[in-house]
Amino acid sequence: MGIDFESVKLKILKPPSTKLACTETYSVPSKQKPLYTVCIASGSYVVFDTIVQDSLAMSEASKVEEKLYDVLVGEESLVDLLERISDERIKHIVERQFTGYDVLEAFFLDPNIINVHIMSNKPVQVHHRVYGRLNTNITLSQDEVVELALRFAAAAGKPLSEAMPLASFIEPKYEARISVVFSSDITMRRSATIDIRKLTETPWTVLKLIHLGSLSIEEAAYLWLMVKYKVPILIVGGLMTGKTTLATALLALIPPGSRVFTVEDTPEIRIPATYWTRTTTREYGEYKVSVFDLLKTSVRLSEDYIIVGEIRGEEAREWAHSILLGHCAITTFHAESPEAALLRLLSPPISLDPQVVKMLNVFVKTNVAERAGRRVFRHEVYVQDENIVKPVFTYNPETDRIEPAVDNPVRSFKFIERIELTHRVSRDMLEREYKAMISVLEETYREALSTDPTLETPSYMKLGEILYKKLSEKISSAW
Repeated sequence: MGIDFESVKLKILKPPSTKLACTETYSVPSKQKPLYTVCIASGSYVVFDTIVQDSLAMSEASKVEEKLYDVLVGEESLVDLLERISDERIKHIVERQFTGYDVLEAFFLDPNIINVHIMSNKPVQVHHRVYGRLNTNITLSQDEVVELALRFAAAAGKPLSEAMPLASFIEPKYEARISVVFSSDITMRRSATIDIRKLTETPWTVLKLIHLGSLSIEEAAYLWLMVKYKVPILIVGGLMTGKTTLATALLALIPPGSRVFTVEDTPEIRIPATYWTRTTTREYGEYKVSVFDLLKTSVRLSEDYIIVGEIRGEEAREWAHSILLGHCAITTFHAESPEAALLRLLSPPISLDPQVVKMLNVFVKTNVAERAGRRVFRHEVYVQDENIVKPVFTYNPETDRIEPAVDNPVRSFKFIERIELTHRVSRDMLEREYKAMISVLEETYREALSTDPTLETPSYMKLGEILYKKLSEKISSAW
């Protein structure tokens, strides 16, 4: 049996031979010795290993390739070889190629990348947080995509084969959501597709969204009020419009000490809650666990908040139970508008009872706009009140600002009566609390900006405690 010498060659990412006119250049990772250089050029994402700019490192990489032959024939272990490599960048290349996710590691390590789409023999596409969808300088063959799909499935312990060619799961290393259409008869064996949805290590807070102009302070305060009083919020929008980012930011506004129960098909939600029961459905095996099974259990646990991460189809009927139980429901839903979302919820195959849909009052419409060559996210709030969808905060593209559509969002809508009856508060009390929330957010935003211009602090895990403490102090002094 012959030796495959190609398998011992290091797959080093090199820049194009022609000079690049980069709109922006940055290093990955940014806070330690960089492994990669990224160039955004002409609507493309170009990434290459930093060692290509270091002749000594390239020389050492060539020597490592020679030693890999010994590993291939069994004369040396890969672990021993890795221990002897002095340059961490070369060690990373060897690890990614033989034990990691190959060249895809560059995208996992870049915090600006939120989605990666891989198809056989086509440039890998990424969704950049600032520049949107970009083609990359990396193209993978059919065999390479198939091997990567099997690596992902093996790491997650999920079945993937020609007999079971469709899979969606969370891989454990980066906790990214992986969706696969495997090469099989359903694709006529012509291609394989992998889609990767990354979870950010540091979720954006409402302060960050305010700073970026995605939310106004008044709008954020209104949504905070709705979260505190457990009013269902349905976040609607197209693909990659910031739905999950917004939902994650709002979940941090749940009162500290609350008992939270989350239901997801793949675990993406992050909540800074001490008493958090995190559950996922089980689709494989003899003993399946459905959304309804989990919701039924959550009711027995005396939870304060029951959150269903995302609804796509018939599971919305089970999700509706959490609305009727009064446990809040910050949920994302793919629809182009609140009206379109309502139509989908009322139509087959979901077919929710119209009386249930009446209880769904608050919608956030996520939007993406182009401003000075960059993608920006601008979110609007609508309410369904007396069977009519009405704007509360809308985006003005002329001024690039979120503007109020009503004079007083606490007094303008009839559905607020349900908050008064359920929580035994008056409309005057709710109005004072809303104004206090605006004041707290303004004050906290100014303080955070003066301390850290990136708005990474206060952290996602700490912001809720800070906001509620200030709110309590402000309300106590006012009342």
